[in-house]
Amino acid sequence: MTNSHDRRRTATREALREVALARFATDGFTNVTVAQLADDAGVTERTFFRHFPTKEAVLFQDYETQLEWFADALARRPADESLFDAVLGSVVSFPHDLEIVRQAAIMRATLLDGDRAAGHLRVVQASFAAVLTDFVKRRYTDLPDVDLIAEVAGAVLAAALVTAVERWGRDGCSTDLREVVATSVGLVRSGLAPLSSES
Repeated sequence: MTNSHDRRRTATREALREVALARFATDGFTNVTVAQLADDAGVTERTFFRHFPTKEAVLFQDYETQLEWFADALARRPADESLFDAVLGSVVSFPHDLEIVRQAAIMRATLLDGDRAAGHLRVVQASFAAVLTDFVKRRYTDLPDVDLIAEVAGAVLAAALVTAVERWGRDGCSTDLREVVATSVGLVRSGLAPLSSES
């Protein structure tokens, strides 16, 4: 059960995210300071940094929300379902407002240079890989060398998911995100079939 402190913390984090996205959209990412964001949200800079280590981190908060939900969604998938179906089924069941994901994806693609985004994306991808690795280890305990299999599966599937979301953002979020994710995971499932048919 969520207590009042957790609710306040979540509300403050969400207020900071909303203020930041609005300010970045109107003033540009590089023109906005943490002091301005804190002031707009009615909190101190110290409070901002309790929620986000950098102003760039605000643009990756949608991933953190997805990460918590994704671990729970995977845990609820049927035991007889394939790994790929479990991942896709979990993604399709995403209950949150995709508009938040869309705004953040577009801003990451348009406001951050490659180096700034890459560092954060490595952290995000590693976090998703850890969730997927744990899921594979728990689901396939009878496999020999399950630790290696789980780590490889987790890393590859996390890369497919993060790449799909980031590609969607670079393309202006003009297509259905779930279809982009399904295509990305499908490539992994097929063993990268388009590449295996090269002469």
